[in-house]
Order: sequence, then C-alpha cells, then structure tokens
Amino acid sequence: RWTVYCQKAFDVTPRPDWAPVNFNVDFDGASNIVFSNGNLDPWSGGGVLSNVSDTVVAVPIDQGAHHLDLRTPNPADPESVIEAR
Repeated sequence: RWTVYCQKAFDVTPRPDWAPVNFNVDFDGASNIVFSNGNLDPWSGGGVLSNVSDTVVAVPIDQGAHHLDLRTPNPADPESVIEAR
C-alpha cells in the first residue's frame, strides 16, 4: 500500500532493504534486544519488523506512534500500546 502511495505522491519507489544494506546491519551474536515499532510512525517501514532470533524480537504495535510506548502511561493510550509495554 505504501509503495503505490509513494510512487503516486512522490514519484519514488520505497526501498525497504536500503537501511540494512547501507548501514551493514548485522545481529549475529546479539541478544536481549526488543524493537518496538508503532505502525503510525512514518519511520516504521525502516525498522525491524520481525523477530531476528529468540532473543532479538520485534514488537509491532497497532495504533502506536513514534516512541509512544516509551512515554509515561496516559489514560488515552491505545490498548495495543498498553499490551506492548
């Protein structure tokens, strides 16, 4: 869905593998890392969206925004953010 939008709106095609290729992302030997990723964050497409291993995990957050899960809890927080915390 984002690919078509970006092509129509900006005449560009997103490259989801750009960051790992250009920044040489390598999780070999990594452990105990949690990547939270809110789908309302415009940067979410460049994040880690699936588990890398049993101890390097992705936590997708529906209705989550940039750093919302890391902020102080608020009564207006979506249930998905509460569950992710």
